[in-house]
Amino acid sequence: MITTFNLFTVISWIVTGVISAILSSLFLLKNPGKRLNQLFAVGFLLWSFSMIFNGTIFSIAYHSLAIANALRDIAVVCGIFSGFSLFVAAIGIYFGPESLNWKIYLPTISISTILSVFGALNDWVTTDGLGGYKTTDNLAGKVCVQIISLLFVLVANVLLLLTYRASENSNAKRRIGFFVIGYSTILMGVFLFILDGIFDLFLEISPFFFPSLALITWVTGPILMLIGFHSKSSQENKSFISKQLESKEQFKHFEAGSAVIEK
Repeated sequence: MITTFNLFTVISWIVTGVISAILSSLFLLKNPGKRLNQLFAVGFLLWSFSMIFNGTIFSIAYHSLAIANALRDIAVVCGIFSGFSLFVAAIGIYFGPESLNWKIYLPTISISTILSVFGALNDWVTTDGLGGYKTTDNLAGKVCVQIISLLFVLVANVLLLLTYRASENSNAKRRIGFFVIGYSTILMGVFLFILDGIFDLFLEISPFFFPSLALITWVTGPILMLIGFHSKSSQENKSFISKQLESKEQFKHFEAGSAVIEK
């Protein structure tokens, strides 16, 4: 019979994944032809697949550990590619969508593939000693799946912060601000899972505590970013950007980033 914690994991992760899938469709419906909208939609769709598969494995493991581990591998791959998709989207905001070409895509896909292989090989489903199942939290797997991905999303957030600071227009600043907070919230969720593994070694803390907080942040972050996409903008912002591009060439990449999240 499934343990209480595994049941909690199944329900919470699948619900979070479904919410992420809905948000993904909303990003795409906002403007399907825009490259940034596509990147955010793909990123959060992969994110939703990762969470749904991660939730599913803890019910399937009771019937077939082999199938559960196969689904865990898929979840790892989806999670890593999701983080890198958000990283590429941040590059597009900072440098402008015209900067997104094979020179960006090829290294990103290559790094994601390498991390996915190492992550999948070093992370698997096993018994937890309490009648249920857990993932191994192997150090090599944690580095590939969580820590390196965390660093790339952190760099993406730094790019957004630079864009935010360079923009002098309140409308653009507000919209980019939502992205900064959204990315920061997602980072907080990954960090909470890392803390969960560390604290588990030294302290007796409820197993529900850190995962619950992390899943809340992983829902909140995309919602804040979606709000940024839908924030009202004005023609004043466009004219400001045009003037800046003409008079301050050194801010070209910053203002291009502000412009691409316009409606």
